[in-house]
Amino acid sequence: MTTLTVSPSHIDWLKKAYFSDPEKRITLQKGQVLLRPNQHNERLFFVIRGVLTGYIKDELDEPFEIFRSGKNQLVGAYSFFSKTHKSYSTVRAEEEALIAFIEMDDLDQKEANYAAFAERILPIIVEEIYMRQLLATQLSIERQKTLRKLNQAEKLAALGQMAAGLAHELNNAIGVIEKKSEWLVERISEYVQKKDSHGLYHFFEKGLQHGQNLPTKAVRQRKKEIEHNFQLPPNQAKNIAKIGLSDKEIKEFLPDLSSSLQRINYYYETGLAIHDMLIAARHASEVVRSVQQLGTDTRLNINQLDINGTIRDALAILDDISQHIEISLDLQDVPEITAHTNDWVQVWVNLIKNAIEALISSNTQKPLIKVSSFVKNKKIWINIEDNGPGIPSVLQKKIFQPNVTTKVNGLTFGLGLGLSIVQRIVQSYNGEIELESAPGKTIFSICIPV
Repeated sequence: MTTLTVSPSHIDWLKKAYFSDPEKRITLQKGQVLLRPNQHNERLFFVIRGVLTGYIKDELDEPFEIFRSGKNQLVGAYSFFSKTHKSYSTVRAEEEALIAFIEMDDLDQKEANYAAFAERILPIIVEEIYMRQLLATQLSIERQKTLRKLNQAEKLAALGQMAAGLAHELNNAIGVIEKKSEWLVERISEYVQKKDSHGLYHFFEKGLQHGQNLPTKAVRQRKKEIEHNFQLPPNQAKNIAKIGLSDKEIKEFLPDLSSSLQRINYYYETGLAIHDMLIAARHASEVVRSVQQLGTDTRLNINQLDINGTIRDALAILDDISQHIEISLDLQDVPEITAHTNDWVQVWVNLIKNAIEALISSNTQKPLIKVSSFVKNKKIWINIEDNGPGIPSVLQKKIFQPNVTTKVNGLTFGLGLGLSIVQRIVQSYNGEIELESAPGKTIFSICIPV
């Protein structure tokens, strides 16, 4: 959804035709009240200068802002056009303001201009409604963060109770998948080991235990070395580099490298597939558990973890949709942090998935995602960069708001709740997330205190 753009000519016409009478102008000082709830009002106000805000009382009898109107915006439209002509809010000047107004009699006297009046004032009213709805949503979110701890706990508990039923049903299914996946690992490992007649079982274990943990940059460098040292075709060199064969191992298989490499790849890929399946099953299980914990303030499975490991887990989960995207990893040694593993897997899945979808939807040539980690100023920094179309500047300021899903020139910047959740998780660990974006380069930077 985008804000309506009201034509300047419409505004100029309205000001000249209806709001130009110097006798019908009011100057309000800061804090002065224009309207009160249930006050009779047959005036439509037009802000020439300054800012007016509207308030209602909440359940705690405290003022709650519902709209903010500035230059060239209307105030009092509801009471003016309604049958009762009663204001529903307190309207107050936030700074010195100059406002013009018309009365019902003014419309009767200019009856010939009704059609023109309606044509020009309707877009302003629609935009007012949109802006008030948007502000109400933003303020509601901000207000929820500042509610009293007990009140917040009660609401979360109610949400947790509602979510618990769904989570319980999902947990049964996910639990079976997780347990059966672990059972399959044991059986397949046992079977592969018994059938191994070429001494290649350790390649299966390598894929199973470690997954694809070599950074893309390291694989490319190793591929070049293998091509140069052993005069092998690029495809063979790339497979050998991904598996991580040493020069000594390559020499052992050289007499029959093609068939040996096929068998080695079979063992390694089988272990790698099971590894990724286990990661996905555990992640799904953790997501369900996190839903069950919505009504509590505690996290389960808090432990010391390597943040780089959570990035690799996220990439394993996204493996299927990232097949045609080059992903470059530059993960430096960083200190462990005390955290819930699934929190950070969820952060990276959301951010990297958004980057992948942006690259695919924009048909970016040579799509690339760079993921790096390093320590600076006693903080762990993780940067996720892509060479996609960039995020329009108009969206960057509100990109972490819930339900921001916007299309620009056919491209979807579909963010939904994803980035709102990401920001909440990062901030829950006293971290920060920043965005830098322009066409051809978008970077999300996350810093976590050591």
